[in-house]
Amino acid sequence: MIIVYIKSMKQKNLLYRIFNKFLIQEDENKIIISIPVSNNSTSRKTEKVIDKLCRYLYNNNITTCVLDKELMTNETAKNELYYNNINILDGKKLDRFLLCNLIKKIYSLKNRQIETGEITLLINENDEINTENIKRIAEKVKRLNIVTNNIKIFNRIVDNAYEELGILIKLTNNMRTNLKKSDIIINIDFPEEQINKLNIPNNAIILNIPRNININSKKFSGINIKTWETKIPDKYKSEDFLDISMYEAQIYSKPNFQIFKQIQNDKIKIGNLIGKNGVINNKEFN
Repeated sequence: MIIVYIKSMKQKNLLYRIFNKFLIQEDENKIIISIPVSNNSTSRKTEKVIDKLCRYLYNNNITTCVLDKELMTNETAKNELYYNNINILDGKKLDRFLLCNLIKKIYSLKNRQIETGEITLLINENDEINTENIKRIAEKVKRLNIVTNNIKIFNRIVDNAYEELGILIKLTNNMRTNLKKSDIIINIDFPEEQINKLNIPNNAIILNIPRNININSKKFSGINIKTWETKIPDKYKSEDFLDISMYEAQIYSKPNFQIFKQIQNDKIKIGNLIGKNGVINNKEFN
């Protein structure tokens, strides 16, 4: 699969600006397209340039791109690309693959051993990635609970965990279940409306894999991790592009088991955890 890297054009060439031209280069087996659009461009001009760009991408069977840092803040450009069914890599594909890394980070901040912990997963979809994460977490923690609307599809996973690994997973569809004993409540795929129907303990630690989920309870005084920083090796970095987008481009088309393996081999680390008011102070976890 071809992934193109799209940059805002730095040079002040009038011909490119007037005729909405873009420059195509190949660098280290990457196709880099420079376009005369920046965050200061008018919406109409941006639409014209992106429309021309999309025709080029369509004619070359390209459906996935990485935008540079400036274009990632240009909502008109992004919306035009989405409208034309162009996928913009923003690192979100990595989120579920990094789940165990995030859990280790939180237990490290809590000064606790993960083997003594109790975790609750809020999850409705049963796919290959979620199944692998359930297995990996169950093997590490003392207790694992799953809260779901689709209890039947997780029965086999729970049975297999007990029969093959001797691990007991508590499975429930009771949305009023008591979550007070959980060290971490991990929201895998509950939408904001659904998670706010749960009995969330006031001092809970909540990790939201669907980023930027709000907890609406006025009594809630715990930690709501809405997003986080991901540290990638220098060899994948580029001055013009976001680190996480560059790394996602490296793994995007690989099978799931290879992505898990590459993340492990690359020793991907989690940086700051970010909540409603910005970076969460490490002291808040104790």
